[in-house]
Amino acid sequence: MSLQTYHFLHLIGLIFVFIGFGGLLSSEGAKKAMMWHGIGLVISLVSGFGMLAKYAKLLPPDAPSYYTQPWVLTKFALWLVLGFLPVLAKRRVLAAPLVVLIAAVIGGVLGALGYFKPVF
Repeated sequence: MSLQTYHFLHLIGLIFVFIGFGGLLSSEGAKKAMMWHGIGLVISLVSGFGMLAKYAKLLPPDAPSYYTQPWVLTKFALWLVLGFLPVLAKRRVLAAPLVVLIAAVIGGVLGALGYFKPVF
């Protein structure tokens, strides 16, 4: 698949993740929303690693791997947090609106990391 296809799938996966977070705010469809959340997490993970593989082909042979870059590891750690946040709302550790707000902030950070690919 092309890099653009992976990018498109990545965005679709993230839309599904945030549809799931939106469902946390309704009491009726929370179970279905969590299904979309999980599907979105899987799509974003697979397409993210697909994009990294495509980017790796564009690197010079002596360049360090993208898989060990700090921004990639940070994105993966934040992906795990996004996956775990609904559990905090379901067990009433945090209020659902707060979980949605935290998810939105994390989503913004994830977008910035993916767009700017900072070296730190």
